[in-house]
Amino acid sequence: MIEIKNLGLELAQKEIFSNLNITVRRGEKLGITGGEGSGKSSLLDILAGRLMQTAGEVKIKGECLTVTGNISADFSELRMAEMSALDKLKRTLRNLNDSEIILLLDEPTKNLDAEGIEWLINFLLEHQNLTAVIVSNDRYFIKRTCPKTIRLGKIQAEKINLDCTPLPENSPIVEVKSLVKIRAGETLFQHVGFRIRQGQKVALVGKNNLGRSKLLKSLITAWQNPLTGGIVERGTIKFFDGVKVAYMPRVYSSATAKVELEKIQNIDANCLLLDAPTACLDLPAIEEFERALIDFKGTIIFSEEDRAFLGNVANRIIDVAPSGTIDRISRDFLANETVKQQIKEKYSF
Repeated sequence: MIEIKNLGLELAQKEIFSNLNITVRRGEKLGITGGEGSGKSSLLDILAGRLMQTAGEVKIKGECLTVTGNISADFSELRMAEMSALDKLKRTLRNLNDSEIILLLDEPTKNLDAEGIEWLINFLLEHQNLTAVIVSNDRYFIKRTCPKTIRLGKIQAEKINLDCTPLPENSPIVEVKSLVKIRAGETLFQHVGFRIRQGQKVALVGKNNLGRSKLLKSLITAWQNPLTGGIVERGTIKFFDGVKVAYMPRVYSSATAKVELEKIQNIDANCLLLDAPTACLDLPAIEEFERALIDFKGTIIFSEEDRAFLGNVANRIIDVAPSGTIDRISRDFLANETVKQQIKEKYSF
């Protein structure tokens, strides 16, 4: 059990939060969300005894175990570098005493794919007596696991405007035929072919993170170099007349993400190519960006892991596997049993 009364925290003479009152009973799962600097991880540090609060009191009955999205525990019988993020997580969470442990999860889905996230969701739901406090901006994950959620910090982010003059309805935007990408002898993708029309918002999904990034990079390279005739290594990419593209590459810091967001707002583009656009954004910024993309009248092709963001923005989903693609005009792509079987077959060659 956790009982927090009038909790306050100041760091470097700045108030992080104040008058925080929370009770978590045995078996409850509490979600903590919020923007950058709102004190989410600091709250977990207080619960774990790694940080002293400025005001208030905390009472804990049980032993706290902290698990982050970047698990780095040392397992002598296996080299950690050879284990997937999901394997590391499973190893860390095995044999927990549900009646004694209080699990503190800090962005646990950060390095998990959709399959790994589903495993963790099922783990938490099955362990009904396990108490957990979960810091995450993954709205899909939080909604599935936490009946009660507390949001820290500010709600609003800076407004994002993505105005454009769209092409006529159903106009072709880009056509890809027989595309293959090989890197250092490894086939990242092959047999990739699709035609995307005006107004479609296409999410690239799947386990093949590098393949998705390289596919987006191939698209922007083809648009920037039209004199090549669309020939990119093996296969062709053709952008049609009137298409103006803005590209947001994958980034690894919130500061860089803000710079890239500002860039695409200052480009008169009717087609956006976005590589993991939410990866380094906090929740308020994700929600504002999501609103802007929903309102955007042009075409979007994006790679994304955030299931809530993906479901709210995309109206077409393509799984990019090393052996080919699965293409579906749908929002329930990842929950469809037929699609699940097709994906399994694509990754088992």
